[in-house]
Amino acid sequence: MAEAIAAGAGVAAAIIQGKTALWEPLKQTIALSKDMDEIYGALDDAMQTLIAKRDDHEDMVQRHKTTMTPSNAYTNWILRVNLVAKEVNDLKAKYTKERKRSSWFSIGSRSSFTKKMRKTASRVFALMEEDTHLVDVLVDKKPACVVEMITSKITNIPTLQQPLEQTLGWLCDKRVRGIRIHGLIGSGKTTIMENLNNHVKVAEMFDIVIWVTVSREGSIENRGIDQIQQVIIQRLKLNIGVTTTIDLIASRIREELTNIKYLLLLDDVKEDLSLDKIGVPISENGSKIVFTTRLRHVCSSIATRQTNVATLNRKEALDMFKSVLDRPHLAENSNIKRLMPLIVNWCGYHPLMIKVAAGVFRVKETEESWHDGLINLRKWPEKGDDTMQEIYKLLACFFDSLKVVQKKCFFYSALYPEDSDIQKDCLLDNWAADELLDTVDDVEGTRVSGRDILDYLKMLSLVEENTQQCIRMHKLIRLAALYNLSTNEDQENLIKFGEALHKPLDVECWKNKRWISLVDSKMNALPDEPDCPKLSTLFLQKNPNLEVIPRAFFNHMQGLRVLDLYDTRISSLPSSVLNLVTLKVLYLQKCVALVELPHDIGNLQKLEVLDTRGSGLANIPPQVERLICLRRLLVSFTSSSSSSPIQEATEDIKVISKIPKLKELVIDVEEGLEKLLYGLIVNVVTLTNLSLLQFCSPNKVVDLIKAIGGCWKINFPNEKLLQKYIDKVESSKLENCQIFIGCDISSPPHIMKFMPYFKFNGEVSNNTISQVLGNDVAIELVNHNELEHLSNFTPANMNKIRSCVIKGCNKMRTIVDGNTGGSLILNNLEQLHMINLPFLKNISEGPMQGLNNLKTLILCNCPMLTWVCTYGVILQLPEIRHLEVKGCSEMKEIFSGPVNVVSPVLPNLKKLILVDMPQLTSILVSNSFEWPSLERIKILGCPELKRLPFRKDGAAKLKSIETEKSWWEALENDKDVKEQFQRYCTLS
Repeated sequence: MAEAIAAGAGVAAAIIQGKTALWEPLKQTIALSKDMDEIYGALDDAMQTLIAKRDDHEDMVQRHKTTMTPSNAYTNWILRVNLVAKEVNDLKAKYTKERKRSSWFSIGSRSSFTKKMRKTASRVFALMEEDTHLVDVLVDKKPACVVEMITSKITNIPTLQQPLEQTLGWLCDKRVRGIRIHGLIGSGKTTIMENLNNHVKVAEMFDIVIWVTVSREGSIENRGIDQIQQVIIQRLKLNIGVTTTIDLIASRIREELTNIKYLLLLDDVKEDLSLDKIGVPISENGSKIVFTTRLRHVCSSIATRQTNVATLNRKEALDMFKSVLDRPHLAENSNIKRLMPLIVNWCGYHPLMIKVAAGVFRVKETEESWHDGLINLRKWPEKGDDTMQEIYKLLACFFDSLKVVQKKCFFYSALYPEDSDIQKDCLLDNWAADELLDTVDDVEGTRVSGRDILDYLKMLSLVEENTQQCIRMHKLIRLAALYNLSTNEDQENLIKFGEALHKPLDVECWKNKRWISLVDSKMNALPDEPDCPKLSTLFLQKNPNLEVIPRAFFNHMQGLRVLDLYDTRISSLPSSVLNLVTLKVLYLQKCVALVELPHDIGNLQKLEVLDTRGSGLANIPPQVERLICLRRLLVSFTSSSSSSPIQEATEDIKVISKIPKLKELVIDVEEGLEKLLYGLIVNVVTLTNLSLLQFCSPNKVVDLIKAIGGCWKINFPNEKLLQKYIDKVESSKLENCQIFIGCDISSPPHIMKFMPYFKFNGEVSNNTISQVLGNDVAIELVNHNELEHLSNFTPANMNKIRSCVIKGCNKMRTIVDGNTGGSLILNNLEQLHMINLPFLKNISEGPMQGLNNLKTLILCNCPMLTWVCTYGVILQLPEIRHLEVKGCSEMKEIFSGPVNVVSPVLPNLKKLILVDMPQLTSILVSNSFEWPSLERIKILGCPELKRLPFRKDGAAKLKSIETEKSWWEALENDKDVKEQFQRYCTLS
């Protein structure tokens, strides 16, 4: 071990020595040279190196910002780097001045300046040296004080708000140790505590707030002590190592909580709880415990205060119903309005019932459908005794309002455990695989059908949006769904969550079941050969003690379509898995012990979805190529399990590129590896069917390909990969593409109309532009800081551009520089948008032939632009329909030059928009021209513009003028002009 440490230290020393050697010549130059220019050049090079190191560190900080934070040592280092960077920047300005002065008369000044540069350089080199010894740039983040929860606001419901405020008051009372929130099932106890968790005063009072759901809904017992401890450990981010006993873990929790002021929120306590066994200390520092329960006697030793949650009163219930309904036109209908009190009365003023009822009636648009809905409710008994079974029966009447397909999909969603984040994509795949959706010819049509049903269930409040990717189901709604399933004579199911199934369930339990869900059931064994010919979905996920699947386990599951083994410890799949001839979805995510797939995995000819992310698979076996129906593949690429990750990734990409019907590829990428993998994606991009390529790293999700409504959005990190792609594909494949280079595809094109569409963010070579302009295209150039004019490109290429957006290009001074040799340029251009160009002075610096097809011209935030174009150029714009100029602060006139143009000026112009140009004095010098097509004018923030550019009969089609009232009143046009167009004005 000592030798290994010594060797490691030697390697580290060599690396540091190598780094210092890189800047040694710069140090020598600064120390020995007497030439001011040489010294400044070396200082500037050293500073650029230091800034590059700083930027690399900052990139890493950004990538890990959700889980880690900069160390104090790094924060101090970067503060000093930024200070010295400012100092070097100041020296740069002084250096420019010194160079302009005669060296003969400024010897003393230059000597003093050189000393300053040497002194600053010594600090730069000291910071570079310090960087080589900076070990911990990032450290683990401390647990956040509060993890906010998604919940409903209760400020407008006094019955719920009052217990919240009462509890907040008790949290400030030193005499109060514990608080019990008591109420009936579904009365809003959890919602009150969620609002307590999120309250700003709580974050100010406590160092940390810990939320624990103590029991599972439907159970009469609390979760085990070990399970509660695990939740607390994760919240505190404790590293307990190999500590396994409850007592030792309790000791570790106690040690952590003793010295901090905590608030422990315990939701749904079913029986007395021993805080000592969990490891929660009795503290005198103001720490508090708040718990919800439906039982008055529970944890009396903890609770020193109690607040009761009453039933909503009639007004609150009605207000809540209307709020969830969110249909003002229905709430204002007098006939429907009379039915609302009857509905909330039937719900017994129960919050959950009201929420679901409002969701159901939200989709009823007519008085007749509301009457029918109320009649259907009255077929069920009104809410009586508050028992679980009563709630289930009442909710069941709402389920009956669903169509058959919707009902099947809803019940299927209840197969996931309480508090589960259900991935939308997985749920949709499962619905389709289990053949719950209406038959649609194509996969995308099926997914659209599934999304419509999911949106409908959300509208009915039967499921809730949790994140952009996930949904959840309220625990009571889920239990009611399971109750309904258990009473369904047409379909038998086996559903057990969180139960300690240390022995295999009897083989008889598996017979004739359609759905089996044994998620997180602590099982460690399965029956040898269950007889399940009707089984279509089998959920075994989150069973880390399950290590072996019996060899003959799948022999009698010929109808199985969905198999989920997520987060089990199986080391292999038995050969009987190849008997699953109807299997469509296979989840192997986080099966860390699984190191290989069966050699004949390609025999699963119906398989459509395969997820191996986070598994122990080192690579994708070539047999996957034979999965002829596989359309969605989810895999991981990591460097930790391989000495040559890029080589292995290359082999995997080769396999992936041969999967014939692959449409969606999702890759989990280890932080830092994504840039190396970008170079491999071109082979995948050229798959003709691919509609989604997604890279997922710990802190971000990047869509590299996404097909939406017949349009393919493709993201290339750099232009070199774009060039490779263009070389590989036929030009016809670009026709429906929007291609993004150096920017995310989530930033939409500025102009949606044209395809192919290329958006470049940053500088791009002329060679790449020439390749892109081989076809008629739309092009967007953003932040290209070397581009001065479009004349850089050949006239032939420029005539391929149909739409052009130039944005944030700081050197752009004109569109055409006047050296085109009389060639026709931009002759096919239909739209031109110029945005945020600080040095743009004009469209053309000289005579120009072209722009004959330009229909839209938009100029925005170009502060040096004083006019749009000359009268001579107007003749070249016969097709322009939309002219818009905004925020050009130096603009004085729209068209400049001598008036020698024959009317009409712009014969096809329909829309003219002029906004925020304080110096604008005229559109045209003469107001005698005709505007035969002009329909709309918008003029805002142009106080010096005093005249409309036409006479009374000069704009016969004008129907809209949008402007300020003060501007209209100050117009100097003839009275008959104002009277003619007054009726078309919208004045602000």
